[in-house]
Amino acid sequence: MNRITLAISTVLVMAGCAMTPDCRQETGFEAGLAGQTAPTHCENEDYLEAHRLGFALAEMYGEREQLLAQEGDLDGADRARLRVLERDIPELETLARMQGLLPPSPPPRPGSN
Repeated sequence: MNRITLAISTVLVMAGCAMTPDCRQETGFEAGLAGQTAPTHCENEDYLEAHRLGFALAEMYGEREQLLAQEGDLDGADRARLRVLERDIPELETLARMQGLLPPSPPPRPGSN
């Protein structure tokens, strides 16, 4: 009887561990970057902030790609928006790198200044 109880308990514990939501900061960033909504079960602020950062980057990447696809036909406002995106995206990427959410950027090549 004790063996059966122990076996059932072990299975239940393992099943519980398998269903534990992954609310790590890195997972939040990846979900945001993929354009996914933040799950309601992940309420810690580190997760949510990383998700917002990833989501903002995903939106900016998409907007930049749209503008670059029609670069020859952009009006003044769209060209200004593209310049803002070209400035803001690296800043958000740097913030993500500082938080360990993106890998470090490669060092600049000699003579590429």
